Amino acid sequence: MNQKQWDFLKNKFEAGQLGHAYLFSGKDVTSIEIFAKEFVRLVNCLSSQILPDGKLGNNKYNYCEGKTWEDKCQNCKMIERGVFPDLLTITSLQSESSTKNEKDMMSIEIEQLRQAQNFLSYKSFYGAFKAVIIHNAERLTFEAQNCFLKNLEEPRGETIIFLISSKPDMLLPTITSRCQEMKFFQIGEHQSSKDEQKILKELLNIMTSDLAVKFQYAKNVNLDEGNLNKILGILQRYFRDLLLLKIGVTLKTPVIESKNFTIGQIKKAIKLIGDISHQSNTTNVNSKLALEIVLLEL
Repeated sequence: MNQKQWDFLKNKFEAGQLGHAYLFSGKDVTSIEIFAKEFVRLVNCLSSQILPDGKLGNNKYNYCEGKTWEDKCQNCKMIERGVFPDLLTITSLQSESSTKNEKDMMSIEIEQLRQAQNFLSYKSFYGAFKAVIIHNAERLTFEAQNCFLKNLEEPRGETIIFLISSKPDMLLPTITSRCQEMKFFQIGEHQSSKDEQKILKELLNIMTSDLAVKFQYAKNVNLDEGNLNKILGILQRYFRDLLLLKIGVTLKTPVIESKNFTIGQIKKAIKLIGDISHQSNTTNVNSKLALEIVLLEL
């Protein structure tokens, strides 16, 4: 997690000074979206509700972070499952043109922003923040951006909007001027924990196994409490490191190649894992089926 950005926003929230619109910019938009979703969970956590005087309750630092699934509040559980009614995520894949053509047309259309306006016009179901996350915001059409200006300038009630973009310069100045921009920089080489190393070792063995073993692994592995995203993150880092190795980059940490992947296969795997990870964070996907799809391609 980008700790500096997290601490800044968390402190603003606890002080009752949170802004209503943020532009998160950086290359790894999928990781930034996970960050945004986690922050939506924080501000809607029932252990961190703000009292009428603008101050947090007695549980100021008692968020659901680190709690077991059984002990987490209702809001946190719904957000992690992707079924929280006060959170709307908008992507180009959901546009009418993408649906008609059965592929991502790379545009976020005006009707999607009108849907967001309608969503924001209603009061929160659970009395906290209504949140909108726009993935790859640079894909907003000119009409869509103009349509959303009033929402960015004059939000209704407790509203928080996150625009996520790897190319913020493509957005209209009228959009960026209404948002507080936060830059996210990719951190250096990832230091795997012992748990992550253990999971990667299991996955490397699975890659060389037959279909029955892959299905059995997907059936038995714990995919609750964000574990699917953890597994996908481990796989994505592994294939990115493997790609760097293939093109001649020397890495500090050795990469074990369980089978002989071509560069084309590695790129395909990275894209698939990224797509599944994105769907996992924006829709209510079947975690077991999602993992099976990834393992079948490895």
